[in-house]
This record gives sequence, structure tokens and C-alpha cells, in this order.
Amino acid sequence: MSIQGATVAVVSAGYPGKRRAIQRLHDLGARVVIIDEPGHWSVSLVEEGVAARWLPAPVVGDPDVDARAVLDALESAGERPDGVLTFWEISVGVAARVAVELGLPTNAPTAVDSARSKLRTRQLMTDLGLPSPKARRVRSLDELFAAAQIVGFPAVVKPEFGASAMGCVRVDDVESLPGIYTLVRSVVDPDENNFLRAGNDLLLEEYMDGVEFDVDLVMQDGKCLFSSVSQNWPTAEPSFQETGLHCPADHDRKAVAKLVDLCIQTAVGFGLLRGVLHIEGKCTSRGPRIVEVNTRLGGGRIWEIVNAVWGVDLVEVQLRSCLALDLNLKPARKPLAGVWNTILHAPRSGTLRELPIDATPRRGCHALYVDGVAEVGTPVDGPEAIFSTVLADITLMADDVRKARALTAEVLHSPIIVT
Repeated sequence: MSIQGATVAVVSAGYPGKRRAIQRLHDLGARVVIIDEPGHWSVSLVEEGVAARWLPAPVVGDPDVDARAVLDALESAGERPDGVLTFWEISVGVAARVAVELGLPTNAPTAVDSARSKLRTRQLMTDLGLPSPKARRVRSLDELFAAAQIVGFPAVVKPEFGASAMGCVRVDDVESLPGIYTLVRSVVDPDENNFLRAGNDLLLEEYMDGVEFDVDLVMQDGKCLFSSVSQNWPTAEPSFQETGLHCPADHDRKAVAKLVDLCIQTAVGFGLLRGVLHIEGKCTSRGPRIVEVNTRLGGGRIWEIVNAVWGVDLVEVQLRSCLALDLNLKPARKPLAGVWNTILHAPRSGTLRELPIDATPRRGCHALYVDGVAEVGTPVDGPEAIFSTVLADITLMADDVRKARALTAEVLHSPIIVT
């Protein structure tokens, strides 16, 4: 088998930003069949020539039920894919079950489920003897008070099945618990966010200090063939909204190496033995710690970032993995570029009046991506609302990180105006 003409079932296309990865599948020569819920934006990819077919299947949030719906849709359409994958967090368990049923390469659904649930992640890491913060499930305010007696302070309240730091808030004392519980509950509404169809229980877990990283791994037969580390910037506490990152990382090499080792131990211990993984972790004052394990390609521009810095196309790697093909990895020995990624948030609440982003081509800039730009004139929330409005996501690639940072400063030389 080869990539050319191989039929790949993409289980849920996710948000529109995932279109780039699906386009890449098509460009590599795969025949793409998308299965998603009725009315999803991705139906347009057939007309655009990116996907060969688009099949409707209901999504309820139970991976067993949703996998059955996907299998029924494939069977009714007469489609027998050569590989199954997803780039969408909420569908990783569904894709794994579909692949198992069809006898296709995948990680075990039990392993994927353990990573999908932040509570199971903590429990399994403890069982494996790996360092992990204390955590307790919370279903009510009374349970939050009880959990605080075990976990202590500072701590973090977060949804069990969240993503992108949605609903994550630091809490420093008992007096703050009722207000933060009410705030987080108002955010983690399954009727408003499909991430929470799997459940909207909360966790209280120990706060971890230190510097955070995104660790992207390529696994094959239980061995790590490649790793890339991006260094995240301090989050906007008390929320944990991302503010940006740079790649390659410039933190203490020994500390980062220990974190990568822990990520690999965690992947193998969980039984995540193949494909692309995106693991978030921290180098803390007590050593390396895992924040969360994602059994899929990292979001945002991670694929493009890793490709620019190391010459490894993680979309192609995931495609080859799901087709049981040789991964054909040839990473660069030294960074090929430096990347500076900046996430702009509203500086205060009010109405966005000016969002000056100077995207004029600059000497030394390899690439500049400006994503998710907020519309001028719209109301926005600032830091005082805890969860501030994201105004834009800017990724700039240059010869090295220092140059990328300097060029980004030129792109953002004028202030954001909110009144």
C-alpha cells in the first residue's frame, strides 16, 4: 500500500482551523472521507475538492455510541477505509474504536480514554508510579470543599474533559472556592460547548509551578522516534489562557530532557504505542510533571511549527501511521528556523476599536500567519473577567527565535485600543 489513493476516514473535522491538516492529507494523495454530524462546516470540503466524500453521523458524546454511528455511516455508504484518524480532541476515542472494529492500526481505546479524561490520567500515572499532582473529581460545591482538604492550596479547578485551558482557574484559598466554582460552572456548559458532551464534572488538582512546554512525540511500536519541544509563555493567571510560545525551547536542557523522558514513559505506560501525541508538561521546582496527554496532533499551528523547525511533517506522519506505512522520518539535526507565536488578548473589557497588525512583508521573515482576528467594533472581555477575549493568534517564522521575536515586535508595534 502507498498513500496515493488510500482511503482515509477522518472522524470529525473539528473547528475550521483544522481544514489545513485535512487539506494536507489531500495534497499528500490520500482519498479523504469525512464523517461528521449533520450541518457541520466540513461538508463544504467535498465541493472544494479536498474531501472525496462527506458522511453524516450523529454525535452524542458517548464514544461507543458515536463509533457505532460512524461505522454505520461508512457501511451504508459502501466505504471501507484503509486508515482511520482524527485531529479533533473530542473524537479520539471514537476514531480508536472505529479503527479497532475495522482491524486497522490504532492505539487501544482504553489507552486513549485514559488520556482523554484528566482524572483517569492522574489515576493511571499514580498507578504507574509516575509523578503526578493530587487530584479529586468534583460534582458539587460541597465536594469542592472536601477535595480542597486533600489537595490543598494553591490548586486548580478544571473540567475533566476540557481543552485549550477552557474553564481552568487557579484558586488560592477556601474563601475563593464558591465564586470560582460558580464561574467555572458557568463556562463548562455542555449545551454551549461540544467538548463537554462526554461529561462536565470538574477536578481540583494541585497547582504546578514552573515553565510549561508542548512536547510532540512520534511513537512506533512503543518507541519514540522523534520529539519536538515548544516552550510556552506564562499563562494569564488566575485563568490558564495561553499567551504564546516559541520553538525551539531555550530552557535548561537537562530539565527539558527529563520532561521529554517523562512524556515518553507516560505514553508507553498508558499503552499509547503509535502515532503522533501532543503532551503538555512542566519543569517544576519538584521536577518534571505532566499537565495533560493528547492522543492526536497538537492544535493551532503546531504542525507547521514543527515542520518549519525540524523538517518533520506530523500530518504525514499520522497519515502513514494509520496506514501502517514506514514513517519516513528524517528530522534535522539542528533547528532549521525559529518560531515566535503570540496570542493577543483584550487588554480590558469594552468595545474593540483598533487591532493594528502590520503584516507588511519583512526581510528575514520566512512566514507570517495571522489567525482568528477579532472584528473591530465587537464587545470584548478583559482580564478582570478572568477569561479574556482572544483577539488574534500570530505565528512568525524566521532564521532563529531571536529574529522571529524581533520581527513580531514590528508586526505589533501599535497598541490595541478598547474603549
